[in-house]
Amino acid sequence: MNFDTDRTRADSIAATALRSAILRGDHPVGSKLPGERELSANLGVSRATLRAAITRLQGEGFLRAVHGSGTVVLDVRETGGIEMMAHMAAVDALTAGDPVALLADLLELRRTLAVEAVGLAAERCSADELLALRSHVDVQRGLRGEPERYVASDLSLARRFAGATHNLALVLAANTLIRMLDRQPGLELAFLVQADATLRFYDRVLELIERRDAGRARRYARVLIERLDRHMLARLRATLGPAPTTTAPPQETRPCP
Repeated sequence: MNFDTDRTRADSIAATALRSAILRGDHPVGSKLPGERELSANLGVSRATLRAAITRLQGEGFLRAVHGSGTVVLDVRETGGIEMMAHMAAVDALTAGDPVALLADLLELRRTLAVEAVGLAAERCSADELLALRSHVDVQRGLRGEPERYVASDLSLARRFAGATHNLALVLAANTLIRMLDRQPGLELAFLVQADATLRFYDRVLELIERRDAGRARRYARVLIERLDRHMLARLRATLGPAPTTTAPPQETRPCP
């Protein structure tokens, strides 16, 4: 038996359970967690496992140990990073039952990054990188009848565009966003409903990059990606149905406007 692996798995399960409880509002922002004995009993874990889980959530921005006061629940809108959205979606705290809301927020962020990536690529990408981008689009064009492979190819193309910017921070931000998009339900439908238009967009963008016309590339990308995303989300909402109008999530878990 691998005790280290078992212990790590137990810590992860406990962290997930406690994280979900916080996001559901069971432990409101500003409140103190119950004592170790009570909380470990509630979660069904040992106190050592609970401590490891709490340490993990402190690192994620959920909790802070206050000397003499215990462990306080923080507002993740102020302390968390983009990866927090995946945790929120897992307990339906961010989307409030809307199957498209999280994807809409992620696509909006993707647009912001993509527009700048296209512009920087027009300024900086090498001839070899441009050739690789064109080859990738040609391969992707043949994958429209294979949803999983098409989506994987599209996300991989986004990484290529980010790499062509020669900006490490943008590359890492794109990696985080791509991982989150890859986990979203309905992603295949979202990407495939606009496959032909998206591929035409890539062709035009690559023409502008080849001309080194960064300004026009940015403007074109901004207008076309916004249009594609708007149509994609409308189709998804029509397919998946409107969001319920029942109980809203706790105030602490809703994103800032």
